[in-house]
Amino acid sequence: MKRWSALLATLVFVLPLTSCSPDGPPDPTLPALTVSGEDVVDEDGARVMLRGVNAGGLGVTEGWMCAVQTEENAPGGKVPAGDIRVRDFYSASKALIERFGFEEAKSLWETYRESWWSEEDFQNCSDMGINVIRLPFSYMNVDFDALKGEEYAGLSYDFSFLDGFVKGAAKYGIYTILDLHGAYGSQNGQDHSGQVFDSAKEVDFYTNEKNISLTEKLWGAVAEHFQGNTAVAGYDILNEPGEKRGETNEKHWQVFDRLYDAIRAKDEKHIVIFESCWDERGLPPPSYYKWENCMYSFHHYTGVDKSSDELFAGMQARVEGLKSAHFGVPIQMGEFTCYEFEDFWKATLSYFNKQSVHWVSWTYKVMPRPPKGTESNPDPVAYGTGWGIFNIKKTNSARADLHRDSYGQIEEKFRATATATDGEPFVFPSGTQLFDLVYRYATEEYERTFAGGVLYEHRELRRAGTDDHAQAQVHRTDSRRRDSRRGGYLQGDIL
Repeated sequence: MKRWSALLATLVFVLPLTSCSPDGPPDPTLPALTVSGEDVVDEDGARVMLRGVNAGGLGVTEGWMCAVQTEENAPGGKVPAGDIRVRDFYSASKALIERFGFEEAKSLWETYRESWWSEEDFQNCSDMGINVIRLPFSYMNVDFDALKGEEYAGLSYDFSFLDGFVKGAAKYGIYTILDLHGAYGSQNGQDHSGQVFDSAKEVDFYTNEKNISLTEKLWGAVAEHFQGNTAVAGYDILNEPGEKRGETNEKHWQVFDRLYDAIRAKDEKHIVIFESCWDERGLPPPSYYKWENCMYSFHHYTGVDKSSDELFAGMQARVEGLKSAHFGVPIQMGEFTCYEFEDFWKATLSYFNKQSVHWVSWTYKVMPRPPKGTESNPDPVAYGTGWGIFNIKKTNSARADLHRDSYGQIEEKFRATATATDGEPFVFPSGTQLFDLVYRYATEEYERTFAGGVLYEHRELRRAGTDDHAQAQVHRTDSRRRDSRRGGYLQGDIL
């Protein structure tokens, strides 16, 4: 087993820590990140590679991977009877409001988020060696009042969800990318935007002045709120912006430019992230709109109907295409998975690192469907497909039925999604955990010396149970990473 000292020898610069909070160790102050040419750099100009995971399903639920019954995943394929068709986060919220009231619905979602992601999940990400988490959020996460009616939209914002996550990640030396997964009215009509439309023609976001203006106002407020918060790596302005997985063009870019201007009116320093989302044809040269301090992000899902070599060839071709565009800005693979194929994961992450591509896998955790033959499962997304680094393995009936379950039953089902009590790490047939494989490549040719210093200093402060830095010794020669939930030490055979 490779010893910790081999890695920690590169972690030479330790950040100063801020004052200690009453209930725990001090929070680190992460260096501000900015763009220099094709690189992300810190305050001293040192190159930083962002490598991490998405916190998928936390702010915006998706039927295939979360604890809510939708038309997509109802047991036996039977849709629960009710006035509201539960298809997405918007209709799920409406159903809860109709049954229990506005404040009660809001409280249930708070319970869900507190269970889906807790302190242990930040600890897991820290142990995984990553330095960034992309946080998908919807306008409804910060403007729940908009669900009362259009006249309430954009009147006020509650940033407590975003604040708590950014602070929680920063405690472990991890940056957060704030990713607007769901704009007002939905930018793409997909369930992951929070609102499903049946066809691309129904998605009118890019011609709907009211929804564009509301989204402009939201990004201006987010930028103003997080101005100067160096724990935020950047603002990802619109997730997968093409209608129903479509391509993006000048119609979309003009809206991107308006959102960029709304951000820059309040915050000139944070990185702004633009998505195409699929390939290099979907974004203009940054100079076309005079975009500065920006990163371009792309997503790639290859499917599972080919060999690992063929799947990797597709991923490699995608990156080569992105590089050939010569955008002159950092490139990020903001969503991807390599499914259950260990060799595909290894080849892809190694290739990203060699090509200086920032990467954020989809996703940290899923509650997938059971295998076919055990319960209704209309598509191949099921246990053992490697979408999540952790799986919440439950039957479909364990998902909350928002039409039939009582308030208490829904609350109980939401609470039963905690990684600590209900999660299992994804394991390849070889016995290697995806968790450990990500660790290997997240820490390969370690670039994040500053955040790494904080990460290990902070971990030892927590374990020592003290806020006195002088009393906490960083045991740099201890190769063991004990994790009682995972039942052992870090596997050494892949390191």
